[in-house]
Amino acid sequence: MIKLFFFQIFTLSFILCQSNSPSVAVLDFEANGIPDYEAETLTERLRSEIQNTKAFRITDRKLLDKILSEQALQQSGCTTDECSAEIGQLLGAQYMISGSIGKLGDTFTVESKLVSVSTGAAERTKSISFKGPIAGLLTEMEILAWEIGGLSPPQSLLAKRSKGGATTTKSITVAVLDFEGRGISTLEAQTLTDRFSTEISKTGGAILVARNVVNEVMQEQGYTAAECSSEECAAEVGAMLGVKFMISGAIGKLGQTYTIDAKMFEVATGAAEKTINATYSGPVDGLITEIEILAWEILSLKPPGTLLSKRKGDNATQLSSSKSKNRFGAITRSMVLPGWGQMYSDRSLMGWAFLGAEVAVGALAYVSYSTYQTHYDSFDQSYLQYSLSSDPLEKQTFKLDAQSNHQSMVDANDQMTLMLYAAGGIYVINILHAAILGPKSETASKKSSINLAFNPEIRQPQLRFTIALD
Repeated sequence: MIKLFFFQIFTLSFILCQSNSPSVAVLDFEANGIPDYEAETLTERLRSEIQNTKAFRITDRKLLDKILSEQALQQSGCTTDECSAEIGQLLGAQYMISGSIGKLGDTFTVESKLVSVSTGAAERTKSISFKGPIAGLLTEMEILAWEIGGLSPPQSLLAKRSKGGATTTKSITVAVLDFEGRGISTLEAQTLTDRFSTEISKTGGAILVARNVVNEVMQEQGYTAAECSSEECAAEVGAMLGVKFMISGAIGKLGQTYTIDAKMFEVATGAAEKTINATYSGPVDGLITEIEILAWEILSLKPPGTLLSKRKGDNATQLSSSKSKNRFGAITRSMVLPGWGQMYSDRSLMGWAFLGAEVAVGALAYVSYSTYQTHYDSFDQSYLQYSLSSDPLEKQTFKLDAQSNHQSMVDANDQMTLMLYAAGGIYVINILHAAILGPKSETASKKSSINLAFNPEIRQPQLRFTIALD
């Protein structure tokens, strides 16, 4: 319970911002006859489409992984309704989705069920039989996301299914490494890489290995995203993932100009399949559109007209609005990372202060938790010895030890609770500070102004009221 409390404090503000839709957690589907990474990739597509339905509120995957780790379970190992309901209760989710993906000859089967956490019973079950290339299951998983929620799939998805996966028969397996940031923050580079990966999946021209699978393989080999920047390292990781192509790249900054350089090369030969670059001038937010377009181009596909129109719209409004900052941007950044909103508002000192305070308090909370765990183990040992001992003097000694360790446990728990509340308080104050002292919109400041000026002709101060006509 104490471990759960640690995570609940840090996710409280995000939960409050979510809609009233019922919460759901999706376990990785069990792989029967197909590689685990393919099952995880298909499950990730299901998660993404569930968010598009707006019928459920997806529980954070990292929290799900943490709970399963504490329960000594694998996602695909929690297959019973009772296990799903138990994990759902620990997560605070209302529903759990689990299932399996199997292969029998040339036919793929998907079994899924929606389990109510409160009752432990299956609310809805869906089965799929699909004959064809496994890439066609991407469309089936998207349709499943709507049907498992009791909704009718959009006509666009049904039409995509009726085409028999014509757009996916030529799909290739791809893994994307985090783009290297040069002149931009690591967080910005990772965010843009995530958007690039999401758009790769939307193209339908590639089967994308989930990012967590790539990270797990890299961790097993002792690599970090920063260290695995060479083609040799990327090819080694790609071979372990069993993909045909790897995509890596870098995002740099030169003054107010950004550059994106990406390369897709074949894992088996190391030969470059496609090299592409883009140059962009404007605010860093505009890189989102550029990297979405690049995802289509690197697969030799034509970007949708909506993306191209979005790029034109960004360029047309760049001079008037792209350079302006606003309080909403400061608030959202402070919600993602304490202090980031202050840095965005050109208050770097306050930003580092909030970030440092959050890290320091979090570290103290962790130390308190470690102390609690140590005394808890000592308490168990003393209590066990007290129960087994028959010597009155020894029993008295063990009793005193157990009481001392129990009191230390209480003190450590109180200190940890205090630190967690302090961390939550700093987090909330950080958001309020960003909201109150965030950057003002330039257009608002141009509307009107009242200034006190000195008139040299009459040698007297005057109030001047001005209104911007543009």
